[in-house]
Amino acid sequence: MKTTVRNTLAMVFTLLLVNMTASAQWAGSEVFSSVNNTKDYTTLELASMDPNLSTFVNMVKLSGLAPSMLLTDAHTVFIPTNDAFRDLSIEKFAELTDPKNQAKLAEFVKYHFLPSKQMDYEFKDSQVITDPSPNEISVSKDTYDNVFIGGAKIIRPNIEASNGVIHIVNDIITPNRDLFFVD
Repeated sequence: MKTTVRNTLAMVFTLLLVNMTASAQWAGSEVFSSVNNTKDYTTLELASMDPNLSTFVNMVKLSGLAPSMLLTDAHTVFIPTNDAFRDLSIEKFAELTDPKNQAKLAEFVKYHFLPSKQMDYEFKDSQVITDPSPNEISVSKDTYDNVFIGGAKIIRPNIEASNGVIHIVNDIITPNRDLFFVD
């Protein structure tokens, strides 16, 4: 049993290390630059094209939500870069990706989705996004109109796909987490 846990943790650590190395070379401004028309692909297909988004893409697949993501029209997905998962402890990552915890993983992934298409300029400061659970996800804007969703800053907005829009964020979305800015 200890060997299995140790092997799992070693695998998770290796995966994180590989993802962090790949993300160190990622240039957010060049995301999907080799794609002629992003609207020819679904949000999940697009996300799968950039290796720096692989951690979240894998989590979507492990959660069992990939088929619904492919079929849902006009949705918004906030995709954290692989770098965004650095602050997530290995234990928490292992817990989320454990097949026994698929419901927890699905809940985590759902924090990164909205059931309607929303461009970054449509978000309002002090807006609150509610999901079916008692959780609330705060929206904040700073003086430069940067948008923060659940503490994550949108670093590459408004990537349109055939079935919705992608916003790439620099952190994982956390419900009930506010950011306050002083002007």
